[in-house]
Amino acid sequence: MIPACSCLFLVSGTLMFITPVFAATPTFPGTRLLESGDLVVEVGDPDAANQRWNTGVRFSPVANVIQVRLGGQTFCYAPVDGGRLGFAGGLPMEFDIGQETFQPDPPGYNEGRNGDPFLKIGVGILRRNASPYNFSSAYPVVELAKTESTWGTDRARFVQTLEGTANGYACRLELDLVVKNDSLAFHYVLINTGTREFTTEQYLHNFLAPLHQPVGPNYRVTFPYDFDAQPEVPLWKPPEFQPAPGRRGGPVLVDDNPSRTRIENIIQYTATISSVPKTWVTKPEAYLGPDVFALEQTRTGQRVVIDSTLRSAYVGIWSTDYNVSPEQFIIITLAPGERVAFTRTYRFSKDGSLAQDCTGDQLVDHRDLAALSAAWLSVPDIPDWNPACDIDASGDDRIDNRDLAGLGRQWQNDTARPTPLAHWPLDESSGLVASDPMNACDGALLGFAGSQWAPGTVAGGLQFDGVDDYVAVENCPAPGRRQARTVTAWIKAPAAQIPLPIIAWGQADSGNYWRVEVDEEQRLRVSTGAGFVSAGDLLIGDDKWHHLAVVLDPADPARPLISDVLLYIDGERRALHRMTEGDVDTLPGADLRIGTGLSADNGFFAGMMDEVAVFDVVIGPSVVRQMAR
Repeated sequence: MIPACSCLFLVSGTLMFITPVFAATPTFPGTRLLESGDLVVEVGDPDAANQRWNTGVRFSPVANVIQVRLGGQTFCYAPVDGGRLGFAGGLPMEFDIGQETFQPDPPGYNEGRNGDPFLKIGVGILRRNASPYNFSSAYPVVELAKTESTWGTDRARFVQTLEGTANGYACRLELDLVVKNDSLAFHYVLINTGTREFTTEQYLHNFLAPLHQPVGPNYRVTFPYDFDAQPEVPLWKPPEFQPAPGRRGGPVLVDDNPSRTRIENIIQYTATISSVPKTWVTKPEAYLGPDVFALEQTRTGQRVVIDSTLRSAYVGIWSTDYNVSPEQFIIITLAPGERVAFTRTYRFSKDGSLAQDCTGDQLVDHRDLAALSAAWLSVPDIPDWNPACDIDASGDDRIDNRDLAGLGRQWQNDTARPTPLAHWPLDESSGLVASDPMNACDGALLGFAGSQWAPGTVAGGLQFDGVDDYVAVENCPAPGRRQARTVTAWIKAPAAQIPLPIIAWGQADSGNYWRVEVDEEQRLRVSTGAGFVSAGDLLIGDDKWHHLAVVLDPADPARPLISDVLLYIDGERRALHRMTEGDVDTLPGADLRIGTGLSADNGFFAGMMDEVAVFDVVIGPSVVRQMAR
């Protein structure tokens, strides 16, 4: 008997039952859910009888996202039972906050007198008072804009119109909200329907609080450029180690930094905070790259990457003990009859999430192929449409060969048991070959005297003398260019005054290599020639076994940076010690080497290694912790 609500598919001659995941339940009254794969977005319905999203005079009821969940993990501060922000949680939209002297007030506010109307875009026509504009004031309503909404399974359309004008100021706002597996896109069209030109500023108040974790250590905001901040965020000063009072040795960490510090292009929260004033971040005038930034909760492994097709004028970051709200402010000027179209995109990731996973089981396999086959050539609003199968990065709303190719690139990717691209167990007891049972990327032992094999953490291990020992691996398909990657290994290294290379590949002397090493301060470091990053809170040159994992998880896949490198020691994500930002672009060139770098002056590793592996995927924190046990 076929289970109720199941679908039957024939894949490679085998009958398979695919049982759909039942829809989640809304948390708040007057909301609807949009879903695609593992991503569930709760949105206020302006037309619901019990809605609370179409009565205020500040935030717009249009596309009022209240909560976001990916694989069951929450990402936003959500005002359950009212909460500290009433019902202003999630990602509410606002135009013309007028908080600072450099920010525009709503169109018409400063031209009229007490009692005159003004345009609050996204809300309607309001009546001003005798005071300067204050975004938190409850201005009387002349006309609330009419908001019409149309709902699908993975998208909603909102159209907001006005019948009247505020002394010639009026507009029409259209917005399509679309959920795509791990992404949420806001597609806007704003039209000046009045008779007067206006300038407006728009932002989303991103109330972000992954898993509702208190704001403090493990939170950071990353930008693709070095920035200026007002009020100033102190530059990072690496903490020093000093002997503990009354004890021999036993260093303690001395850190007198405030709750927020700036590490080049990163704002790192270093202590639990209560509340801080809004920090205004401006990018260099010469910067013309992607206008994208990311907020991470490094302990939970969650990240939100935010982008806009219209370049932001600045970013404001409002922080409390219960949320971090980084906000892109864009400024638009429209003459009568003119329109502007732009898109804001949010990409969510969690520990081990896979955008190509159509079935939500964290494994890309024949089940996903069956689901994609059942939805083949479908488009939205027809019965066969399955948004979880629209996995191509273009998000073209059609399931076809591009989605099949995307599925193929992640085929057999299992977030709980990732498959390495190359793996050297180093369990041999004799000989001069380090075998790779995965893909035959065997390595030749060079410089070894013959007594190199010794007990490791798992069966055998390899002893390096620090003079001339290394393993050369020819034609290894290590991740290149901007590709995501993970390197893992067990090492046991002595204190040394020079770097001890662990693994390297790419092109020497060109700034396009990838080298993992123990640096001269006994810290885990990754160098590329264009920049470097080192871990700060645990020394590994102590002649003890440590599990290391280095992960490149780009916020912007088109431009990975040093700041996208995650450093793990003994299963735990480690804070940064020092960093010089730079692009990651590993060019093909010299063969992969274990125990040395790509040039003669990189030195040689001294100590033991075991279970060295290279992956061409991002490995999440829970799997890293499992590996380190």
